[in-house]
Amino acid sequence: MSLVALRLHAFRNIADAAIEPAPGINWLSGPNGSGKTSVLEAIHVLARGRSFRSGSIQAVIRDGETALRVVGKRERPERSLGVERSRREWRGRIDGEESRRVSEFARSLPLVLVEPASHQLVDGGPDVRRAYLDWGLFHVEHGYLDHWRRYARLLRQRNAALKQGLADSMLDALEPAMAEAADRVDRMRDHYVHRLAASAARVLGAIDLRVPEIVLDYRSSETGSSSYVQALRDSREKDREQGFTRLGPHRADLSIRAAGRLAAPRLSRGQQKLVALLLKLAELDSLRAAPMQPLLLLDDPVSELDGPHFEQLWSWLQAQDHQTWIAAVEHPPGAPAAMFHVEQGQIRRMV
Repeated sequence: MSLVALRLHAFRNIADAAIEPAPGINWLSGPNGSGKTSVLEAIHVLARGRSFRSGSIQAVIRDGETALRVVGKRERPERSLGVERSRREWRGRIDGEESRRVSEFARSLPLVLVEPASHQLVDGGPDVRRAYLDWGLFHVEHGYLDHWRRYARLLRQRNAALKQGLADSMLDALEPAMAEAADRVDRMRDHYVHRLAASAARVLGAIDLRVPEIVLDYRSSETGSSSYVQALRDSREKDREQGFTRLGPHRADLSIRAAGRLAAPRLSRGQQKLVALLLKLAELDSLRAAPMQPLLLLDDPVSELDGPHFEQLWSWLQAQDHQTWIAAVEHPPGAPAAMFHVEQGQIRRMV
């Protein structure tokens, strides 16, 4: 699967631009602030409805405009996607039909993003790693989203009951269904982490990232030998005091260990970036079993990696069959790629 056409309107400093990318590597070069990363950001907005660079869509809309627009055409299978975002409204169309579900766009345009903040997978909070797991599972496990939504709905109901001081009978009615949903989410995540570990081993077999031995493990809430039903019942008193549920998949984490110790405090920032790259490429590998090949978006890998690591990554990318988008100040190092020069919001294909 690849994008064969992309059009941007009022996206940061890009007034209007149309791109006809190649099915393989697409390299966007230009000076800092030219708009090359904005192209990757626009693909991310098209696929997931939001920016990876800003929490506010207003910052992404071009000055003087009220809304941005991104339109893309995908092949294998063919599909057209379009989104329009203003400060208060989100509108989308898939094959000419209105769609209000971001999940439909995400499923139609799977992607893996590697950008300078990706090191947060290693040294960031558990919420970053849970999101990483959930996005991967969304694409490879049919039904995972339904199970997670069911758990999240029951979690909100239990938290509301705790805050309102409702009787135990209300919690008795909620908790068995919540425990079942929690167990399903945990089992699917745990299985996926084993799958990621196998994918990471394959990536390391192809790219020598020179990191200590990495071990991945899914850590759910500690329930000891108790079932979730019993654990939720046992935690009621303290949960009432806190006003929220303290255990469950919403508090789980992906444990990343390097040479037998937690990776974050052990590794340098450079090593953390390499481990994050490994995790992202493992995600890409694991998604090969999904119905559609994902896009790979790489924001400035030349400055994020040292020379030997980038050369290995570059050689590996040339042997892959997925579409890759790279934004960098420099030109590509003399290998086949569709080249686009970006300057002052103007995008021009060079090769």
